[in-house]
Amino acid sequence: MNYKKYALIKNELSTVFNFVSIGHKGNFRKIVVYSPTQNPNVYNLGFGDLKYDPSKKKYIIDDQVINDNGDIRIVLATVAKTAYEFTSVNPHITIFLRGSDTRRTNTYKRAIMLNLKELSETFDIFGARMIENNKIIDEPFDYKKNYDGFLIKRKRI
Repeated sequence: MNYKKYALIKNELSTVFNFVSIGHKGNFRKIVVYSPTQNPNVYNLGFGDLKYDPSKKKYIIDDQVINDNGDIRIVLATVAKTAYEFTSVNPHITIFLRGSDTRRTNTYKRAIMLNLKELSETFDIFGARMIENNKIIDEPFDYKKNYDGFLIKRKRI
């Protein structure tokens, strides 16, 4: 994505990334985590603010928070950068992503739509619909349709 991106810190497996959103409301630590699903070929992209939960005595991903920090394009471009890095290490893995609510899922859809040409050079992109028993069916991405989420797979070279 042709936007400025934040510097990333990642783990050895390129499954956990964090960065700092810097905007007019302050600095917020963001985290992106790629975690396995029931399908060994599909990993879920989790994204949100990294926050300490004193009741659980551990850090959690808060995917409900709205920072409204004025840097959404930079944040989304940085998240996209993690997908490039994750799939360069794991080219056989498909990424599943969706927002924590419909508004966020539509934000992801708009970001994909606006950058589809560039993203399609590296990835096959599908719209995902959830059916019974949390099964996912996919179809080629169409910006005119609404989806429950998205599947992204690095193209084979």
